This record gives sequence, C-alpha cells and structure tokens, in this order.
Amino acid sequence: MEKIYSEGMESGELKAKKEIALSMAEEGMDVKKVARLVKVSEDDIQKWINENMCVAK
Repeated sequence: MEKIYSEGMESGELKAKKEIALSMAEEGMDVKKVARLVKVSEDDIQKWINENMCVAK
C-alpha cells in the first residue's frame, strides 16, 4: 500500500514540475535555467516543451 502511495506522490510531483516548467518556458525563460530551478534534466524540459508544442498545433 505504501509503495502505491509513494508512486502516486512521485507522479503528482512530476506533473506539477512539468506544469511549472512549461509556464516558465512560455514566459521565455531559458531551458537551462528552468531545468536548474525545477530540478529536472534539460533533456526532460526540452521533451516537455516539444510535446506541448505538438499538442498546441
């Protein structure tokens, strides 16, 4: 039960980080700076931005 809870918390935290990172990127913040502030890899940030752009089209 605790494992399921932990996995849910991690998923929720990652979702929140993704939303924050996308908002920062939309405001024109550099990917490197976003990654440092959100504590996620630059590759992940860039992947999220690319995914978001594909959905927006």
